[in-house]
Formats: sequence, C-alpha cells, structure tokens
Amino acid sequence: MQNKTVGVIIPIYNVQDYLKECLDSVINQTYKNLQVVLVNDGSTDENSLNIAKEYTLKDERFILFDKKNGGHSSAKNVGIEYFSEEYKLKNITNDIKENFLIEFSIEGNNPYEIYKVYKSSKFFKNKDELLNFKIPDIDYIIFLDSDDYWELNCIEECVPRMDGVEVVWFDFQPKIENNFKKQFKTEMEILNCANEGVISSNDWLEICEEKKYLFWFAWQGMIEFKSLLRSKLKFIDKIIHEDHHFGICLFSSIEKIYIYPQKKYHYRVRKNSVSHQNKFHVDKTSYLYDLFQEFRDDIYEFKNYQLAMNWVFTLSHMIDFLSLNNYGKVEKVFLSQILGKALKILFLTKDPYNLIGILKIYKNYFSKYQISKEEFIKHSLEYQIGYLILKNNIFNINKVIKRYNSQVKKNQKFIKEFSLKFLEDSYDFDAQKIKKHLSYRLGKFLYKIVFFWRKNENDIGNWRKWFCWF
Repeated sequence: MQNKTVGVIIPIYNVQDYLKECLDSVINQTYKNLQVVLVNDGSTDENSLNIAKEYTLKDERFILFDKKNGGHSSAKNVGIEYFSEEYKLKNITNDIKENFLIEFSIEGNNPYEIYKVYKSSKFFKNKDELLNFKIPDIDYIIFLDSDDYWELNCIEECVPRMDGVEVVWFDFQPKIENNFKKQFKTEMEILNCANEGVISSNDWLEICEEKKYLFWFAWQGMIEFKSLLRSKLKFIDKIIHEDHHFGICLFSSIEKIYIYPQKKYHYRVRKNSVSHQNKFHVDKTSYLYDLFQEFRDDIYEFKNYQLAMNWVFTLSHMIDFLSLNNYGKVEKVFLSQILGKALKILFLTKDPYNLIGILKIYKNYFSKYQISKEEFIKHSLEYQIGYLILKNNIFNINKVIKRYNSQVKKNQKFIKEFSLKFLEDSYDFDAQKIKKHLSYRLGKFLYKIVFFWRKNENDIGNWRKWFCWF
C-alpha cells in the first residue's frame, strides 16, 4: 500500500556535477507516491537549471521553482510554503503541448522573488486542469540536498515507521571527496543511537544533555507534515547552519521519534560545498554580495562574520521559539552552547548588521547561563599565531597582534556589561577540544618568542591579565 503522499523538497545551487545522481535516486525510489519540489536558488553554473528542467519535464510528480538567490534556507522554505498553499500560481502558458513545460508565475505575495514555476504538460489531461491547478495534499515531508542521494528504498522504509510518531530519524553515510576529512562520525554514532525503536522527545533531550551535544536535523529523516504546520517552524533565512535551530525546535515540539539507525542517506562532504568552502567568488546575483563588499579585502573576516551572523540569528530565533512554547528544559540543555558561539562577533573588526545590538536584547541570558570559552580560545593570540604559522602566513603576525589588542578592550567591556560566567575548564568540552588543535599548541609554544620581539611595543597592553582566564 502506498496511500500516503510524501512531499520531497530539493534545494539546488550550482550542483551540475551531482544533480542527476540525486534526482535519479528520487525517480527510482521503490515508493512512488511522491510530490517533488525542486527549487533552483539562482544557480550560476551552466547546467543546474537545465538539468532540473529536464527531470521536471519527464516526471509529472516534479514541480520546479526558479528563484532569485536567497540561500539554502530560503529554498527549503519555498517548498514548505508551496505545500502549505501559501502561493497562488497563475498560469503563463495557456495551451497544453505534448512534451512541454507549462509555466506559472506567482500571483500576489512573493517574498523569495520566484521568477517562474515549471510543471510537465504530462500532468494535465486538459485545459480545465491547467486553469484550476491544485497544490497536492501531502502526509509527510522530507528534504534532500541536491549533491546527496538516497538509497532506493529510503522512502519505502520510512513511511510504515511513521505510524504513531511525528518524525522518523535515519542515519547517513558520509561520502568524502578527496580525503577532505579523515574522520567523520554521524550524529547517531555520536549520540549512540544504535537501537531501532520509538523514543519520546524527553528521551531525545536527555541523550543530548548527557553528550553535551548541539543537535541538528534537516534532511536525515521524514516529518509528519501537520506537525510541522502546527509548530509554524521554518528555516532561518541567510544563515549557513540552519539545521541546528530547525532540528532543536522541531524535536522540542513533538512527542515521539522513531529511531531508524540505518544509513539511508548518502551525504557528500566536499570542499566547495556551501558548508565547507574556504574560498569562493561572490557575484552580484548572490544574496551575500552586499555583505561581501563590506569585507572584500579580508575573506577570512568575511567567513567569520557569516558564522557570527549564523549563531546570533540562531540564538535570537531559538529564544523566541522556546520562550513562546515554554520549553524551559530545552533552553537549559542547548542555549549555553549557542550563547558561547554567538560571542564570535566580539572578535571581528566590523559589524555591518549590528549583531552586537541583537545580543544586547538577550543580555539576561548571558548572565543566566555559564558559557563555553571556545570562541575566546579560538581567537586568542596563541591560536591566531599558530594558525598563521600553519598557513605559512607568518608575515601577518604584527597585524594579528594589533587586532588582538583592540579585541581585548572590546571583549573586556562586553564581559563586564553582560556579567558573563564561564564553565570550569574540566566541564568545558568545546574549550578543551580547541586547546588540542595544533594551531593552539603551536601558538602557545611560539607566543613567548613573539612577545620577546615585541617587548618594547606599547600595544601589547594587558595580555597577561587577559590570558589568565585560560
């Protein structure tokens, strides 16, 4: 029996080398009752949009949205909003031709600037169906990144396990390109979720609390659609690690989760993906272009500001969601970790989006919870010197020292104003992990030499007092 309809959302951005493998794994699923939303998020490569059109043309279950670049979250939100019937589609194509893509536009509210919507002519039996196109009703929803792919029985195995639960959570197989990462544990492996079966939301929370783990979830499972609608949960726009907020808020708002510890998803880890790229060109079509202009002379600073923005926005949205729904225990388990990561903004020279101003709104949370020293250690002079040495960029050490001294003044003011409380080192797992990095250990060995060179400089300031914290 395949009487349950599964909605599939696939965001697409510059994945021409991987997209066919992804879409073939969808078309060839043993479970056929699918409604598939492809969202081209302003791809600039040669063939991503063309491949998406090709598959939409040949499979009537597909619908393709072509939109202005707005980031991964916006693309997934388009899919959610489509299935939620938040869009009114107006047909541009009036006649049905064989083997032809019917075109639609968005009538009325169009927050993500969708240019066109495409649907295969195979779907429409007559012109009346075209003029009265109805958005399909779905029972479950699932996400798939366009550089990844499924086992062919993924959906068939998930659907029967959805009985009586709001989420089926499965494992994934990392597909690592060019030895990008030597070691990689999946989330289930980290949390020791090896036994198949149903757990409660409270069970999940206790597992995360025991492991001191910052949970994430987006594409590694199937979700009951009415539960997602009830939570009013969407992805945070313009951030890159949107699955932390989404996963924590989703699992907080449901009752039962089915643990399915089988690797049904193949997750590609590649250097030039959105999550892992170190260098990239930001052109005028990108939603990041204006921000990039602020940091165009310092790509390292630009990437760090992106991360700072990620954690500050995550903090803001999560506090609002948890407070509204009175999830006090969830807040206790996760918020201290996010508060610590949001402090990354203290170590940057510019703040064009006034992220520090956002942190001030949540000032009481910083004094309420003990936070990790992770960001302070990652931006300590020891770590920065070691990082430069490993990158063969030793000639920038003087620049780093000057930047560091300006950060000290900024951070001390913030610490005093916000009454920051830090975890003890023995309990601060994240801080201890950073201290084991080669950058930190090498920098710790070399910083005395650096200060010997600089011993007569006035800008060294009160570094001894600063480092006594660590």
